[in-house]
Amino acid sequence: MKNSALSRESFVILCDGNFPTRKDALKLLSRSTVIACDGAYLNLKRNGLDAEYIVGDMDTLSPSMQKKLRSKIHKESEQDYNDQTKAFRLTLKLIEKAVSEGKKEFEITILGATGKREDHTLGNISYLPQYAEVLREKFPDEKISLCMVSDYGVFIPVLNTVYLKGEKGDRISIFSFDNTLKIKSEGLKYKTDDVTFDLWWKATLNTFSSATVKLIFNHPAKALLYFPF
Repeated sequence: MKNSALSRESFVILCDGNFPTRKDALKLLSRSTVIACDGAYLNLKRNGLDAEYIVGDMDTLSPSMQKKLRSKIHKESEQDYNDQTKAFRLTLKLIEKAVSEGKKEFEITILGATGKREDHTLGNISYLPQYAEVLREKFPDEKISLCMVSDYGVFIPVLNTVYLKGEKGDRISIFSFDNTLKIKSEGLKYKTDDVTFDLWWKATLNTFSSATVKLIFNHPAKALLYFPF
């Protein structure tokens, strides 16, 4: 793997939304094991980069290109889950193999998941807490970070109480898919203690009032944090 010299194995799932333009994202693509959704592969090549794996139903790749890239292709035609999730499933297999070889720390970054179609964007984002649950159940003894990065910010899934470090003035939005969840907050400008998470806007556009923030969940639940750049 490209990243064998790094302390943790780095995987990038590249979706077919807006191709990343930030320098740090492009650097990540160049130094990580890349799993590209088939629609994203052509954009990747146009930007002088490549992928180790290509996942999807291959409807965007010509037969001649599929033949040329057959060693990279993992074709999945089922339509129950989107290509991002198919790429995530392949990433799980790659992590399983790395764990069997003694690796313990991994990072998964999803790029290109937003833009173009809003329904795809919302679907891709809302999968994140589900992925986090799968990782926790499948790899309880490994340290695995998961995030989704766009040109505008970072989404991070959380499943329980979390401590955050940053700087006073940092911006944050909190989303949850569980209207029974209560989150007591420490270190935020606007308290979230009385928020009912029945609509996505309820805990958005908040700000760190100190360098340390604590979000205390009343029970485990699927939630997302968003940090704009």
